[in-house]
Amino acid sequence: MPYKAKSELPDAVKALPSLAQEIYMAAFNAAFEQYADRGNQQEPLAHSTAWAAVKRKYEQRGDQWVAKESLQPVYAELIQEVGRRNAAADAARIQRIIEICRELIDSVDEDPDRVTEALIEAQSALEWLRTQEAVKTEDGHQLPAAAYAHVPDAEDSRTWQLPLWESAEKGVTRARLSQASASLSPGGFRGKRVDIPTAALPAVKRRIREAYRSVGVEEEDIPRWVREAERRAMLAGFTSMSEATVTAKGVARVVVIKPGFGNSADGHYYPTEVLARDYAVFEGAKMYANHQTESEENERPEGDIREWVASLKNVRYQEGVGIVGDAVIVEPWLQAKLAMLRDKNLLAEMGISIRAAGVGVKGKVEGKDANIVERITRVRSVDFVTEAGAGGAVMMYESNGHDYDVDIIGLDTLRERRPDLVKAVESGLRESIKQEVRQRMELDEKVKELETNIATLTQERDELQGKMAEAEKAQRVAEAKSIIDKAVGESKLPDVARARLLEQFKGSESADGLAEAIKAEEDYIAVLTEAGKPKGLGGKPAPDPQASKEALKESFMRLGMTEAQAKEAAAR
Repeated sequence: MPYKAKSELPDAVKALPSLAQEIYMAAFNAAFEQYADRGNQQEPLAHSTAWAAVKRKYEQRGDQWVAKESLQPVYAELIQEVGRRNAAADAARIQRIIEICRELIDSVDEDPDRVTEALIEAQSALEWLRTQEAVKTEDGHQLPAAAYAHVPDAEDSRTWQLPLWESAEKGVTRARLSQASASLSPGGFRGKRVDIPTAALPAVKRRIREAYRSVGVEEEDIPRWVREAERRAMLAGFTSMSEATVTAKGVARVVVIKPGFGNSADGHYYPTEVLARDYAVFEGAKMYANHQTESEENERPEGDIREWVASLKNVRYQEGVGIVGDAVIVEPWLQAKLAMLRDKNLLAEMGISIRAAGVGVKGKVEGKDANIVERITRVRSVDFVTEAGAGGAVMMYESNGHDYDVDIIGLDTLRERRPDLVKAVESGLRESIKQEVRQRMELDEKVKELETNIATLTQERDELQGKMAEAEKAQRVAEAKSIIDKAVGESKLPDVARARLLEQFKGSESADGLAEAIKAEEDYIAVLTEAGKPKGLGGKPAPDPQASKEALKESFMRLGMTEAQAKEAAAR
């Protein structure tokens, strides 16, 4: 009968842990109802089913029943990690472990030793997987997160989108970039548009633009789907000399720009990859004591030699720090001042401020609105100052108010301020275009002339080849005729037969088949001669007419007749 409480269970079951007893009771009651039509076997079958249910979760170790170490959680984690990392370095091993786990989990009567062994191996594989770099397979090639434009989770390759690399060996390719750009267009790539969160799009497009530049694509050739409204601007950044070191030889090792927002108060951001790539533009930059004022910049944009106190050398990118360099100081008073500031721990009161030109776009970084510097194109100077131009902020000045600056001036402003200069440039450009057109026309004429010459030479070549082929054929015919005439002349055939053979081989390029033809003629004549002799005059018996006809037919067939034609000729 079904059990209503654990106290009613058999004594052997009461020795089980409490949860195991509940499993037993639930399984027994369900099975007892299921086997209602089994008569005397109903209760034994229910007990057997209940024990099987208990053994799926518990095992007996000595006199104790203990819960089995479950494969299910480790198996689930292993499957998830394989999907996330796509690690295929030891794919066969991983697949084998997965199959064993699945088999044991689905098994009704589990072998404890096999479960333990599989659990250890699965945990080992899981730990190994977690040490592997996540990769994603594209067209048979395994690519790391760095190969993709959109990587929401670097540890989960399933989230990666827009591959920019062809393979780990080839790296970025134009073909991949075209596909990524098309995927962001309204029509998508092959009709499919990639789904990327709006907030992430600026960073994705920036990554694609950087990849285009890395393979030498000009700005105007970058597809408009990934181009942003870039803004040329003057950059003026301030970095404290608190991290600088001043040597006895008059060299101050300084930090020029730090990555990130730094001490920016108005949202300007220097990506690490931009600083790591563009640091070389600072090499050799002159360093002045204080920035120029606006009037000084107008009067002497190249700077005042009297304010030139150092030059920046050995510029490099230092991981975790930013762009650094050696300020080689040429003014003794500045050497002395920096040394004194160093000795009195006041170097933090002095700063390094850049004047440079760059290109940036608006976007979001770390959830904040930012003016993101994408390229540093030119450096005016790197100067010693006592404070930043705007309370310690790294500033990107817009072109408003600085339209005269050649590094950031726009075409419309240039047309307005210097129409004469625009006219001169356009005139020079038109002349250059005319010259290129003339050269192109001359080249086209030369190409046409060469094409005509090629056509003439090709025709002459074909004619010569035809004549050579005819001459070679005539030579072969003449050589064959000489052999045929000699062989036919030396045969013992009557003139009529010889004439027939010569006609048959007239114009032949070889004497192939001549010997067989002569033999056929001889056989034919022999048959005719035999057929013309008187019959029945005693002596040897007359030849069989049917045999004669068969011999004639075979002779005709050797001359090239079909069987039907030879049979008709022999019957005449």
